[in-house]
Amino acid sequence: MAKELIKKPVFKSRAEMYKKPKWEKFKDSYKEFTTNIKRNFQKFLNKIHEKGSQKLTLMIVPHSEKRIINIQISNYIMFFFSLMLIVVVISSVLSISDNQANRRKLIFLETETKNNKELILEYKKAIEGFSRRFTSFKVDVSKVLKREEDTRIEKKLVEIGDEKLKGLPKELSELEKLKKELLTLENDIYRVGVFKSSYERLLKEIPSQYPLPMKAYLSSYFGYRRDPVYTWTREMHSGLDMVVVPGTPILAAANGVVKFAGWMGGYGWLVEIEHKYGFSTRYAHMMGFNSGIYPGATVNRGQVIGYVGSTGKSTGYHLHYEVRVGGQPVDPLPFTQMMQ
Repeated sequence: MAKELIKKPVFKSRAEMYKKPKWEKFKDSYKEFTTNIKRNFQKFLNKIHEKGSQKLTLMIVPHSEKRIINIQISNYIMFFFSLMLIVVVISSVLSISDNQANRRKLIFLETETKNNKELILEYKKAIEGFSRRFTSFKVDVSKVLKREEDTRIEKKLVEIGDEKLKGLPKELSELEKLKKELLTLENDIYRVGVFKSSYERLLKEIPSQYPLPMKAYLSSYFGYRRDPVYTWTREMHSGLDMVVVPGTPILAAANGVVKFAGWMGGYGWLVEIEHKYGFSTRYAHMMGFNSGIYPGATVNRGQVIGYVGSTGKSTGYHLHYEVRVGGQPVDPLPFTQMMQ
């Protein structure tokens, strides 16, 4: 039993005895690597110190040659002065470059300032010219309307900015005044627009359209004349005789309703149109009527109602055109000139 309890010794080979763990190997390698780096860096520093410790000798020989002056300068000092020289040269170059850039910028700003001054002067002249034209326009509008300024608008203008004008440059004050005057004219221009719309509507409703598409030769005017057929008598001519080419379209002088379309004795083929405000127009000696022209039909200003002929009591192709107010004929000539 005693023999069995005794353990047998374990013998290792030489390779196993000298075998190191991986961590130990890494530590040894790292230590060797850092040692080599330190050694090489130290060698580099030693070389720099060796080179820097070397000295240059400057000999100053006077003309008298009595005494020669020797000056020894180490490479360290030479390197320091060289480095300082490089820094100074680079700084000087950068400074000169900045100065040139600043000079170019200054020249550009001076040119721009000059151009801006000239532009401001042009604006000033334009504002003054516009102010003169605007004042003239305001006077013209006032003459057309022939009325005093609206007190309500005037009060509003006073509230808008009289205080703003204090301390402002002359040009800005002019602009503020123009702004106020524009507000003053706003109501006037609105009234002119309303008047224009009313006037255009009125022209459509009264005989203002020339009854032919082109200018005609007027062979006989409104008033007393010698009868063209019975030449030994005088008669009252109640319209205008307008000579054009046969078949020329005849145009309605205004919006209205056809009162009569047919034969009427010496008038021949005739169309009579009733308009607003007691106006009516007659178109006589027609060759024929346009389609859609019959009593009760609605016509618009400028619509073709028939064609020039020579029917009835007529000595040639022409349009006999009448304008009547309250059934009584009046001179049509002023009405034919309203749209010219």
